Amino acid sequence: MRCLTPGTLEELADALSRLTEKSEIIAGGTDYVIRARRDGLEPDVLLYLGGIPALHELCLGERELRVGAMVTMRELAEGLEAVPEFRAIADAACDVGSPQIRNKATMVGNLCNASPAGDMLPVSWLYNAKMELLSGDGSTCLIPVSEFILGPQKNALEPGQAVLSVVMDRRPVEGCISAFKKIGSRERVSISREGIAACVRLEKGGAIAQARLTLGAVAATPLRIPEAEAMMEGRRLEDDELLADVTRVVARTIHENCRPANRQYKTEAARGLTADLFMQLKERI
Repeated sequence: MRCLTPGTLEELADALSRLTEKSEIIAGGTDYVIRARRDGLEPDVLLYLGGIPALHELCLGERELRVGAMVTMRELAEGLEAVPEFRAIADAACDVGSPQIRNKATMVGNLCNASPAGDMLPVSWLYNAKMELLSGDGSTCLIPVSEFILGPQKNALEPGQAVLSVVMDRRPVEGCISAFKKIGSRERVSISREGIAACVRLEKGGAIAQARLTLGAVAATPLRIPEAEAMMEGRRLEDDELLADVTRVVARTIHENCRPANRQYKTEAARGLTADLFMQLKERI
């Protein structure tokens, strides 16, 4: 096995041009190690992205948020904790695995792994994230995350391509508050069994002017809940009737999309999960 460690984007493009279908690209490597042990992977080339400084950058500008391929979960949690419109990403990042995992695992890796239980999937859907791809000929392109993730453990990367960053437009969510909550089999180091993310813009009087809701770990890919979003507009987070109405829609969405084996549990769990999300949002007003 050959190991390639490019130090610039130009060197990365050259390295990508030499990859085959048997090659592997790693960032934090937390998912790769598991797959290598489980599946006996024997790649002909292992390409490591950590030597490229630009991929370690977390850039929050006036127009967009850009998360480099090597930005870790810990860096995401710390860097976005004080940014209300992107706090949902920090919520998701700070609850991924153990501290050791968060020091290595990356948002880009979580999305490339494309597990339905991945915590970065529902928050990426929440912000209509785009994946910046680099090809072996040096060209780049942006594709929506909803087109990048094709299903469980399937993404749109072709041999000779790598993800440089995740890009999110800041302007549509500027002035919003956001949150992410999940349910796992245990309190810590838990794989998500169900997750929900929200981004809400409030008017001066406290009424909801705009809302976005996404569900994760329910279907093959995250789900938007437009019916719940519409019923939130013009109402207040403190309204108990609103919480009850949204909970019913969330539960029905889960029931209609979840596999039969998990349907009853996940439908019932929607009550507590939605209540926790509303509580988190109210605390951030």
